[in-house]
Amino acid sequence: MKVLFCNPPWHRQPEKGEPGFRGIRAGSRWPHTTPYHGGDLVGNYLPFPFFLATACALAAREGFDARARDSVALGESYAAFFAAVEDIAPDVLVLETATPSIENDLTIARQLARPGRYLVLTGVHGELEQPGFLRREQAIDFILIGEYERSCVNLLHAIRDGQPQAARGRFNHIGHLLYRDCGEDGQERIVKTPDVALPPLDELPWPERDRLPAEHYFDQAGGLERPQLQILTSRGCPYGCIFCVWPQMVYKGHSYRRRDPKDVVDEIEANLAKVAYRSFYVDDDTFNIDRRHVLAFARELQARGITDLPWGAMCRADHMDEEVLTELKTAGLHTVKYGVESADQAVLDAIDKRIRIEQVIEQVELTKALGIRVHLTFTFGHPSDTAESIEKTIALATRLPADSVQFSIATPFPGTKMYDHFVAKGWLKPGDWERFDGAGKAVARTDSLTQDQLEAYVRRGYRDRLVARARERILESDAFRAALRERMTQAFPAGSAVLVLQSAPAELTRALAQVVTETGYRVHLLAHRRFADELDGAASAQLHLFDNTGDFRLEPLRELAQGVRDAHRPVGALIPFNNALGTGYEHVIEVARAAVGDWIIGVTMDGTMRPL
Repeated sequence: MKVLFCNPPWHRQPEKGEPGFRGIRAGSRWPHTTPYHGGDLVGNYLPFPFFLATACALAAREGFDARARDSVALGESYAAFFAAVEDIAPDVLVLETATPSIENDLTIARQLARPGRYLVLTGVHGELEQPGFLRREQAIDFILIGEYERSCVNLLHAIRDGQPQAARGRFNHIGHLLYRDCGEDGQERIVKTPDVALPPLDELPWPERDRLPAEHYFDQAGGLERPQLQILTSRGCPYGCIFCVWPQMVYKGHSYRRRDPKDVVDEIEANLAKVAYRSFYVDDDTFNIDRRHVLAFARELQARGITDLPWGAMCRADHMDEEVLTELKTAGLHTVKYGVESADQAVLDAIDKRIRIEQVIEQVELTKALGIRVHLTFTFGHPSDTAESIEKTIALATRLPADSVQFSIATPFPGTKMYDHFVAKGWLKPGDWERFDGAGKAVARTDSLTQDQLEAYVRRGYRDRLVARARERILESDAFRAALRERMTQAFPAGSAVLVLQSAPAELTRALAQVVTETGYRVHLLAHRRFADELDGAASAQLHLFDNTGDFRLEPLRELAQGVRDAHRPVGALIPFNNALGTGYEHVIEVARAAVGDWIIGVTMDGTMRPL
């Protein structure tokens, strides 16, 4: 029996000057979209679909012809996806969905429904647990709830073994399942089976990776490099943050399960033998819950000699200390993510974060002092947030010595305590699920803040932090100016044309253009047209704008790059980086070479210069 596990396409092309979007779904604790202006559909952040890939591996281990297809990671068009499914012709199709993508995914399911083919829907969306949803969506045969690998394969066995289609209760032995059954009166009824205990993690196989695009899965926090291996050492979190989706909807509680560290490192070694990974990321819900587990993992890496491969993980600041950080750094730890959420203690208490802001500040400073990079996440729009608490949070984010930050808007996904609270308060109306995307859009208001205010605060948070860093590290840094002047004057005379590419936040590009101009050179800026207003008047630079692609790709930009070269003879190029290592900038560098030749310098937001 053929089984296809799918993370289907989820994107929209730009139209009439308006950007489209590309979506992130399977593997993400926070499904969301990012603006898409054309070009590559694979963005710079892509989580590995662990549930989907592990279910595929488990099905294959138990004798099914199982395959996994991640259309998001492939950057696959809808037409290519539909053609691939028809070519494979699966008997069972498992589709992973999420709240903001549910309408997209139901449209796909309806097009793929065929007589004799079973469609199974799974993923994180509160409606899936409501019998009325399955009754309404006739294209769907089964719905699996939460962590679904074992239940899914049990369902596959029941289908393959040919249990009589008319037998009542034929799937009742399978946990976490909704299906159609026939009642005693002959009428259809929807059965929801009870939850069952989740299996020990070491009973599950390693996830299927061989048929997935390994080079595309990536979390660039702190400047980790690609290709990147993503790995799990545990599942679950004992804390009760009211906004957090997976403990409430996937694990159905606050259990915490660990893998044997030796098995984890076995998996890392096996994958390193197949792919030349340059980093790995531990994608646990909270990596450092269990101190002994974390230390055992670090020491196992050291015992195997895997200490030169940089890696990162999401951690809680209050579970970190100097001994653990030192041991982890010895094992190659490069970046720690800390979830801060808010600088206001009352806000943290209201969302049941169970942490003191002083602990966060102390551990961020300690982590940086030990030479480990730090990525911080902040969220605006919590139930007790006010303009004052958000201002306080932005100020803290600007002041802390983090290498990178993320600002988002609280998104009360259905099935969470936050959702129930927002609905009860009248701050949120159920439905229109596509709006549930907190990357930059607010789905709800609070008593203190409108949706427009929340969206503006996200933009301001990034801008304030970037402006402060650009001012400190570039505009007002005598050391940076002297180093740049020395590099440029040794290479070519003052008055020459220099190209700056708009490949990072506009604040950094403007700062670079100003310093280059003040050093005595003529600046030309190569940028997408959407940045025209932000860059207008930047240090008297001449703008060269494009809109035939959404990102830096050589083929669509070759003519423009060569035109700049022939008309203005730039002698070198500066490429602003939005990460520490220039990860993901290969295509930008190709465009720069077409315009200027070999003298190219990358500049990070910290003011570090990297010859390319």
